[in-house]
Amino acid sequence: MKILVVSDTHRQVEKLVMAVELEKPDLVLHLGDHDSDAIALERLKPNVCVCYVRGNCDSFSDSALVYHSCIDGVKIFAAHGHKYHVKSGLLSFTYAAMEVGAQVALFGHTHIPYCEKRGEMWLMNPGACGSYRASYGLVEIENGSVSCRIVEGNL
Repeated sequence: MKILVVSDTHRQVEKLVMAVELEKPDLVLHLGDHDSDAIALERLKPNVCVCYVRGNCDSFSDSALVYHSCIDGVKIFAAHGHKYHVKSGLLSFTYAAMEVGAQVALFGHTHIPYCEKRGEMWLMNPGACGSYRASYGLVEIENGSVSCRIVEGNL
C-alpha cells in the first residue's frame, strides 16, 4: 500500500495532481489547508482514493479535524496540527496519536518537512505541497512493515 501524504496545497491543485501522477498512490491523505483541493482532486482523478481533514484555512469546511484508520494492519492518525499547536512542539500531537495506538502520525500546518521514527511510531509532516519548494510524504506499508519518507522539489 502506497500512501501519498500532502498538506498545505493552498489552491495549487496542479502540484497535487502532478504528485499523484508521479507516485501513483493507492491512497492520498490531504492534511488540510485547503481541503477543497482534495475535493478537486477527487473530481479530476476519480479512480484515486482521497481522504482529507480540514486545516486552519478551511474555516467554512465541514471536513473532520482528525482522521484515524487501520490500513493493512497499521494504525494511522492524521490531523492538520493547528489544534495541537505543532508550531510550538509535538508533545500534544504525539500524545493524541499515542492515545489511539497510532503507528504513523501525520500532521501539516508548519510547512516544514519532517519525518522521524520515535520509538514504534513514525511522525511525519510532508511540508507544503503548494509552496515554491513543494514537498510531499510517502508512507509505504508492506506485510505490516512501515516506511516513511519525504520527497522534495519534484513538482
